[in-house]
Amino acid sequence: MTRRFCGRARERFWEIDFLRGLCVVLMIFDHFMYCLFDILPAVNGMFGTHLFEQSYALARQWWNWDVRVNVRLIVVALFFLLCGISCTLTRGNFRRSIPLALVAAGISYVTALLEGTGLGQHVIFGVIHMLACGIFLYAVFDEFALAAGSFLGEGRAARIAKGALRLLPGVAGIAFLAWLFGAGYAELRALNGQWEIHSLYGLSGATEAEKTFASTFLYIRGFLPDSGDYFPILPWAAVVLAGGILGRLIYHTDAKYALAPLDGAWNRGVCFLGRHAAVLYIAHMVVIPLFLALLAAMTIPFS
Repeated sequence: MTRRFCGRARERFWEIDFLRGLCVVLMIFDHFMYCLFDILPAVNGMFGTHLFEQSYALARQWWNWDVRVNVRLIVVALFFLLCGISCTLTRGNFRRSIPLALVAAGISYVTALLEGTGLGQHVIFGVIHMLACGIFLYAVFDEFALAAGSFLGEGRAARIAKGALRLLPGVAGIAFLAWLFGAGYAELRALNGQWEIHSLYGLSGATEAEKTFASTFLYIRGFLPDSGDYFPILPWAAVVLAGGILGRLIYHTDAKYALAPLDGAWNRGVCFLGRHAAVLYIAHMVVIPLFLALLAAMTIPFS
């Protein structure tokens, strides 16, 4: 059976690329609206311009809109689940995590410099940082499963056991989530129509630095690190791991062909974005502020 995957010869699953591309489009739009009310005022102040001043209030209303907050939570969770699914389709997860970690370090360094000039906010532990950790954890659990499976020998029973062991990363992710929410460290709560993850774990008596360090691992009650982008390892890296369950149960069985008949030219554009999601996500963090700064510079009045 020959299948086209997003119009490409090699095996890619169009539905994964499509959903990932859709998530990236929504994230880029979300960041654009954030830049309009948070970064653009500083740019206008620097150049003495008034670019899109009338959009400040609208962008802030969008940012605080109940629908936007709730949809964002769903989109973020979906994006991380898709990352976990993709982890099951490659053996190079250690290799994937290293450049992400380097990029994350670069983001922290550059945003710290920009914050010093009044443009933007230092990113201490954001999406890329968390994804690097999540993919690395997936690789650790998966390599352990492979090593354990190597002792099981051959035969039908051994193959079944080895397949079950490859579910280990996903099982670990679900276990982490169950511990986090079941043991009373966090809860999903609706406040004024907005669903968000609220921490029940506090650090009384801890210093600001200690709370900032602890917040890279999980949300801390009553504390938000001074980070322009913030996604702690728990629950989000656990969501990446949990995606491994879907990847193993769907994309390592004949179920992976279920949506093949729906593939076609209609999805090419979004699939293209999905195939380059990591590059687009990283690039847009720089391109959007620079684009707005360039537009503002072009409107500087000359006397």
